[in-house]
Amino acid sequence: MSIQLECVINGVEDLRMPKVYRVHASCGEVQLDVELHNEVIPKAMLTGKNMRVEVSREKEKCMQHYFCGQGYVVSVGKAGENQRVVISLHGFLVVLKTPSQLGLNPMDQVFIGADFE
Repeated sequence: MSIQLECVINGVEDLRMPKVYRVHASCGEVQLDVELHNEVIPKAMLTGKNMRVEVSREKEKCMQHYFCGQGYVVSVGKAGENQRVVISLHGFLVVLKTPSQLGLNPMDQVFIGADFE
């Protein structure tokens, strides 16, 4: 199982936690929100960039990306017409909203890889 997304960054929002921010991106029919720490991926690095994101069950695929994080699916539900999948990267959240099923279930271990171009 591998989900590959080509995303356009729509905005970056500072959160209340120091040095933590949330990236909002459109990836075709998928909407992506991901929380990141400024010391892991500097916010300035994202200005005017696009992202490639891969959600996989294979660590080796993830390790080929600039950023690789291991996490768990914490919830799968409906948000209006869309399926909403929340993945926790040890506290930092990744939220995927899509009209199609992604084949992920709560407590699935996944790896999130990301590149910025």
